[in-house]
Amino acid sequence: MASASPHPTRMSAKRFRGKLCVYCCDRPATTADHIFAREFFVLGTRGNLPQVPACQECNNDKSKLEHYLTAVLPFGGCHADAHENLVNLVPGRLAKNLRLHRELSAGSGRIWRMESGLFRETMTLPIEPKKICALFSHAARALVWHHWGAYLLRDQESEALLLTNFGKEFFARLFTMNAADRVKHDLGNRTISYSGVQAVDTPQLTIWRIQLYGGMAFSGDPAAPEEVATEIGAITGPKRLVAMLAARAKNET
Repeated sequence: MASASPHPTRMSAKRFRGKLCVYCCDRPATTADHIFAREFFVLGTRGNLPQVPACQECNNDKSKLEHYLTAVLPFGGCHADAHENLVNLVPGRLAKNLRLHRELSAGSGRIWRMESGLFRETMTLPIEPKKICALFSHAARALVWHHWGAYLLRDQESEALLLTNFGKEFFARLFTMNAADRVKHDLGNRTISYSGVQAVDTPQLTIWRIQLYGGMAFSGDPAAPEEVATEIGAITGPKRLVAMLAARAKNET
């Protein structure tokens, strides 16, 4: 998404001149895109966020997801910066999107959820999980290029999904694979934390675990705490292998 500094996209894009867009891996890059939108972060923690080359079409498509998710995800964060974002930044975003504001108000509810051994009443909102997965599928593609300079080829894919405890256990096993490299980063005072592992033989085969705002509850039933999704997982690599691993992870979520 666009930065607030003077001509940031133009200045940042110079170092990506001649590169392909990391999202479509087809069109030439015309802009620099933040892998994780700056609007997820409060104003004092937006420095040095990772950027990648992007074409304008992909950047616009990703921005639509970001405009929606930066307005709704801070409601679910258990992190001080999520609260600050919610109080100081989200109202302005919802004021510009009255339809979304009405949808959230109409669909809000309350459930009892166990936290630290105690049941607490928690507000729920109707968030579209497909949009979360779509955005972080894009992010996984970008992370592969950012850390290892690899593009996903035409027979390769990226898929993201929300992980319950069972899904996290499956991803934890995937993380034990023989690896060419491993990365782990916290961005913006742990507003977004991620870790990734790259396979030895196929540079594009990678596994990612991502947390927002200290670990969000994307869904849940207090009678079945194992069904709460608190983490995002993503897989990139050959299409058949990604589909197989994602299917297994979904069966375990």
